[in-house]
Amino acid sequence: MKCRLIQRRRIEGSIRGIDVAAIIAVILVLIVVGIFSVSRLREQALRARCAGNLKQMGLALQVYAQNSKGLLPDCSHANPQLSGPGWPWDMSTNLTDLLMANGATRATFYCPANPEMNDDNHWNFFEQVPGKVRVTGYGMLFKGTQQVPPKLWCTDLSGKNGMSPSESEVGFDATACVSDDYTTIIGIFVDRSNHMRGKKPVGGDILFEDGHVQWRDFGDMKPRFNTVGPSGPVLWSY
Repeated sequence: MKCRLIQRRRIEGSIRGIDVAAIIAVILVLIVVGIFSVSRLREQALRARCAGNLKQMGLALQVYAQNSKGLLPDCSHANPQLSGPGWPWDMSTNLTDLLMANGATRATFYCPANPEMNDDNHWNFFEQVPGKVRVTGYGMLFKGTQQVPPKLWCTDLSGKNGMSPSESEVGFDATACVSDDYTTIIGIFVDRSNHMRGKKPVGGDILFEDGHVQWRDFGDMKPRFNTVGPSGPVLWSY
């Protein structure tokens, strides 16, 4: 009888141990799922805020075009007022002032998923190099941007290369790499791509000439052009 009692207690103890282990395992799974869900919700919120920035940029450009005979900003040397941008995320201080007069703010020019870029060094880039240029968090395909191929320039809101305005990209989340490294974009500063998950971008918001903004997964982006960087070519995708 005593042996049976001891055996029963051992079995009950084992069952309790298994129950505790199972509960701990369930709790750990719930924690992991919770962290994953919170991370994804945060990503979605940042995407929405980013899209809002580009929509505001699109509205400001619509107003600009209405006051400029339907034309988008000409950043070529033929227009000294807005000339100077080399990389797609460069923007003339005069142009940022014009867009801010049409509703944009400083925060509009920077992706909330990459807040480190919204600092005085980037915004006041013109204080460190010749030319009145700011470094923003979005690439723009304005006419005259020196290291963007002319075939990609947007000159007005009527579409380009046979595409309609709803198909013609005019702005995009800065998504660039040096030798497949999206975390270290070396120029005067060292920056990274927007909307990163680990070492790879998950995608980016795209602004079209008709003013709508659409999310594009990284897998659907295409490499478009290179700019010259101190550590090698910088490949831009959207």
